[in-house]
Amino acid sequence: MSFIAVAIIAGTAIGAYAKIEAGKQAERDAKAQQVLANRNALIAEQQAKAALERAKEEAKQFEKEGEALLGEQQVALAKGGVLTTIGTPAILIEETEKELEADKLAILKEGFLAESFGLSQAENLRFEGRIARARGKAAKSGSRLAAAGSILSGLGTAAAISPSRIGSGTRTNTIPNIRDIPGRSPA
Repeated sequence: MSFIAVAIIAGTAIGAYAKIEAGKQAERDAKAQQVLANRNALIAEQQAKAALERAKEEAKQFEKEGEALLGEQQVALAKGGVLTTIGTPAILIEETEKELEADKLAILKEGFLAESFGLSQAENLRFEGRIARARGKAAKSGSRLAAAGSILSGLGTAAAISPSRIGSGTRTNTIPNIRDIPGRSPA
């Protein structure tokens, strides 16, 4: 086998090895991306739950403040000698109660929406991690196929350069001289 053919085969082997290692590294990177995405998803879930708990606490505090406001309103009306169980004062207190309840529900709704959004983000992060992992596996498989293709191509190139050394070794790579062919003479 000629030096060029050996160099081609060696270069092909090194290139194939490099492709396989690049595929393995891509898979390791993808695994790391998935771990990071899962960790970020956990953080997003914790933040979502904390947002809901804050909203619940805020709603509870608002409810207490609303009850105090209603009490003050009733006392102020009673000090003025107004009967609060009928007529306009009763309607005023009822409307105040409705507004306070609506505001409390708005606080809770905001908390539930924040939780829902955070949980959705967490699921998206996990999905991105699974996609990264799948890409890493595909890169690893692709690198092996590319390495195999490089090896076959390199062997083919080496065989084309040194055909007399491939196979049984019985062939020669000499072109016969026209004078050596029986019955032929140079013209």
